[in-house]
Amino acid sequence: MTQSTSHAPKHSAPEVRSGADTVPSTGIWRDKFGLRLWVRLVIAALVVVATISLSGGLNSHDTYLYGTLAAWALIASSLNLVVGYAGQLNLSSGAFLALGAYIGVLGTGRYDWPGWKSLLIAGLIALAFSLLLGLVIFRARGLHFALITAGISIIGYNVALLWKEKTGGAAGISSAGPIEEGGIARPFVLGPIELSQEVHYLRAMVVVLVVMLLATSVLVRRKLGLSWQATRDDEVLAASVGVRVARSKRTAFAASSVLISLVGVLYGHWLGFITPGSFDFATAAFEPLAMVIIGGAGTLLGPMVGALVVVGFPELFNGLKDYSTLVYAALLLLVVMVAPKGVVGVVESTWRRVRRGKRPSEQEKETER
Repeated sequence: MTQSTSHAPKHSAPEVRSGADTVPSTGIWRDKFGLRLWVRLVIAALVVVATISLSGGLNSHDTYLYGTLAAWALIASSLNLVVGYAGQLNLSSGAFLALGAYIGVLGTGRYDWPGWKSLLIAGLIALAFSLLLGLVIFRARGLHFALITAGISIIGYNVALLWKEKTGGAAGISSAGPIEEGGIARPFVLGPIELSQEVHYLRAMVVVLVVMLLATSVLVRRKLGLSWQATRDDEVLAASVGVRVARSKRTAFAASSVLISLVGVLYGHWLGFITPGSFDFATAAFEPLAMVIIGGAGTLLGPMVGALVVVGFPELFNGLKDYSTLVYAALLLLVVMVAPKGVVGVVESTWRRVRRGKRPSEQEKETER
């Protein structure tokens, strides 16, 4: 018997799946919602233009608040590379943030370095440390890995506290030198760009954040980003299809650490002066991880939403005085319980279900023919 194939249904090109993320056959230049790169570039440009236009009318309190949100969104987005996309519970962000901040502040205040030199030195030192640490720490997994990386942040804090000749110890140091010597904080100079006021730092951090998000949206759909996600989802399966799991983890850790250090250079100058207390474990290691998890690990906008929750909620409930911390903690607990995938993760899951509901089945397509 001859079976006719003239009416066989035509299937669309297959999709490559990696965990919760789906890479459609349209290529790497679309995001998971189908937005082309040029559309994302237009949106990014509008965000930058709006920030520059509207930030000039902000008062000092609002400028500081939005600057804080932008700074921690940058830190959390950098951490998201290793935590969200590579699936490694990393708590070493405090050490690398302190590294960048102290190099930046020392470079400007004591050695009169231009901004690009501080960024270069901070990035290279962070790269060297992260690669060396990566050879050792990834022998541990899960909670053991988290404990080891937590120890790295605690060591970084104690180095900043005890190395008084360079860091100023508990008294801190400013971009004009040690606080006890007085002086005015110097601006951050990067070629023709000079950042000397809080509004300048706000605009700069928003621009850097937009660029980072655009780059991440492309990177996670390239071979390197897909290898991170495959490692996160199933290391054994990833290795069986040719992913070099150990190398994948190390590259994600190094990329995240370098970015956090570079952000630290800008962060230190924005603060004007820094103390070891600026980089204690709770502030510089735990809170960025909380931002990633609450907003949605492995999502592009999750760290921004997490920063808004972690930084914005205390400000929102500040009027409750003694009860503000209690309400804030209860809301965080509620978010984690209701949305274990994070706020953005829940939105994305709902969006995928809606799209699947609207997508016609193969039987319906056949009937239409």
